[in-house]
Amino acid sequence: MMISDSLPQMWLIYFGLAAVVLFTGYMAVRILPRFLRWILVGGIAGMIAVPTSFHVTASVAEDAYTGLAPAIVAFAVSVVQKDGGGMASAFGMLVLGIGAGVVLGLVIWWLGRGREQRRRAAQQRRQPHAHEQEDEEVREGHAAGASLRSEKRGTPARASARTRAGRDRQEPSL
Repeated sequence: MMISDSLPQMWLIYFGLAAVVLFTGYMAVRILPRFLRWILVGGIAGMIAVPTSFHVTASVAEDAYTGLAPAIVAFAVSVVQKDGGGMASAFGMLVLGIGAGVVLGLVIWWLGRGREQRRRAAQQRRQPHAHEQEDEEVREGHAAGASLRSEKRGTPARASARTRAGRDRQEPSL
């Protein structure tokens, strides 16, 4: 059997390429907040992944072909062929897929948000008043005319480094 005759293999290749497109697209919009990123990527994933049926007619009636294709492809072919019925059904499935993708993106964002909140709460339980104490030390240092990196004289070097690392640490983004 040739590769071109295998529909399951074609779909597998299509979804593999779609995964690459989604990953690179997600990395390309890293400037956006996570909430908007997941909504955008979810909508695009829904647009790419939803299949719909289509019907293509040729010049000879016996050469017509009916099958399944991604909704975005079926919609594009219907627009080119000026097929109103095919365009309407493909557009409906396209909108449904985008909606489902946006909902899935919101669910992924919501699950990730809960994990981040639990991590912050656990960190605050470990050091309940560390941030308040650091703020007072910085204010005292500024009032006395000291530099921004001033620390108490009696503080061991390891503890000072730990508070600096906690204060200067950036949050990882997905």
